[in-house]
Amino acid sequence: SMKLMPSRGRRLVTLAVCFSATTVLGAQARRATRSLVVLATTDVHGRLRAWDYYDSRPDTARSLAAAATIVDSIRQANPGNVLLVDAGDLLQGNPLLSVAARQPRRAAHPVIAAMNAMRYDAAAIGNHEFNYGVPLLRRAVAQARFPFLSANAVALTPREAFPAFALARRGSITVGILGATTPGVMVWDRDNVRGRVRYVDIIPALRRAAAAARRAGADVVVAVVHAGLDGAATYDTVGTGLPSENVVSRIPREVPGVDLVVFGHSHRELIDTVINGVRLMQPRNYAATVGVATLNLARTSGKWVVASSAATSVRVAGHAEAPAVLRASASTHRAALAYVAESLGVSPTLWRSDLARAIDMPMTDLVGEVMRRVSGAQLAASPAFSLDATLDSGTITVSAIAKLYPFENTLRAVRISGAQLRAYLEHSAKYWLTWTPGHIESLVNPTVPGFNFDMIVGAEYVIDLTQSVGQRITLLRVDGKPVSDSDTFTIALSNYRQTGGGGYAMLANAPLVFESKGDIREMVIDAVRKAGRLDPTAWSHENWHIAPAEAAAAARASLQRGARRDGRTGVGPSSVHRIESVTPLQ
Repeated sequence: SMKLMPSRGRRLVTLAVCFSATTVLGAQARRATRSLVVLATTDVHGRLRAWDYYDSRPDTARSLAAAATIVDSIRQANPGNVLLVDAGDLLQGNPLLSVAARQPRRAAHPVIAAMNAMRYDAAAIGNHEFNYGVPLLRRAVAQARFPFLSANAVALTPREAFPAFALARRGSITVGILGATTPGVMVWDRDNVRGRVRYVDIIPALRRAAAAARRAGADVVVAVVHAGLDGAATYDTVGTGLPSENVVSRIPREVPGVDLVVFGHSHRELIDTVINGVRLMQPRNYAATVGVATLNLARTSGKWVVASSAATSVRVAGHAEAPAVLRASASTHRAALAYVAESLGVSPTLWRSDLARAIDMPMTDLVGEVMRRVSGAQLAASPAFSLDATLDSGTITVSAIAKLYPFENTLRAVRISGAQLRAYLEHSAKYWLTWTPGHIESLVNPTVPGFNFDMIVGAEYVIDLTQSVGQRITLLRVDGKPVSDSDTFTIALSNYRQTGGGGYAMLANAPLVFESKGDIREMVIDAVRKAGRLDPTAWSHENWHIAPAEAAAAARASLQRGARRDGRTGVGPSSVHRIESVTPLQ
């Protein structure tokens, strides 16, 4: 067993490490054995401390500072045998990092300062690392006392290269750490990476990196990858020509020499999974857990080999926050508190978003109308990112708008045809499953993220859930006139959507007619500040609905059940999976 050492302000936690029946450690007396403990975080997205900047309250379930206490404890119990890695998406994700992105160029980035204090050994580049542009990422990388890795990044200028792997020594053991990043960066942050870096297929890049690490003397190879386990890409791989987004389940079969895969990106915890004899581990996002993998090594023919492995995770809730990590973000934290507390105006009523994907609600109309008015487009499209965002009656603060629109997306507008508009809505409607009389299960399609269900302002339409996918938009009008395939319209979108994010392939080659460098959230903030009094009737028009009425009721019930299940939001919970054998991919 392995224990977390007790200390003041921290409970004692025991991590039982169970070995498989195939372990060869029965021969311990005759040959050398050692254990390597790999600790991991992923998709931290700015949760450096136990504070929720959206609701202005403590959030002790998510904190990198509390994770640091767990890391310190495991290091004390296993001196010289611990490796600490992160699987990416570190530099974007909440108001703290929005403020950090505006700091002077020479200021210490709070994420990097925190990770330096925790003594990370390596981190993979995540796709959200590019959201504020390559220059900010470069400054962050320069401040880090650990390498950022991305084997499938092809530098287009010498300055933009990232190492494919790094070596770390733990006593007599040399560990090779590989990094890789989803090629979706080329879609979601196309303009930020254009002319600087290009992302290619993860699998062959990791093969080359693993072989190079072994040649350089690695006894053990750990792949740290920012990509999903499996499933379809959220972008059009055919139209873009990009490799797949989610390839992690292929790594144990197609990349020789990898002993452990740590991954992130899908925001679903997966701890106790083995494919082709290789363990895979994805900790819970937002620094909610620390993943702990133990690799038991045996000396065979003069080489260290992994004889068995085990994994678990430790929740940060209940652990004290490490003072050094709190100090690393203290000044930015104070600035973020002041930023989100700013008063923008008042509302005479409560605005809700809990059913925004099932019925037309003013909260989503507000964002769409701001996008339409700023761009001058006829239409605008935007999702409901969060189903627990609200604008309370009374004072409206920046924190409420930040929760309503949490991403650093910029605003664009393109010209599309009536056929493209219909295809857009049909693609969006895939969020819902087909309804039949007597249907009692959830209508939410579990394969479609909620942020890929867009609602359009400026068009009237009906989504008929009795119809099959691709045939659901049974009414579509603009300015009171039925839309024909040859009609043309301008539509305002986020840069993420305009580049095809979410699989909206029908937007390919749509002419760009408007582009703003400012982000959409700040546009909404400015609109609320300018309005002063935010009345829903000035922003809202009920222009779409689900049919028939029974299907609409089932859709509402599906979102309500999801909210009850998850405690606060309509987004599915993180889950733990166990896979001990997987059929080979066809």
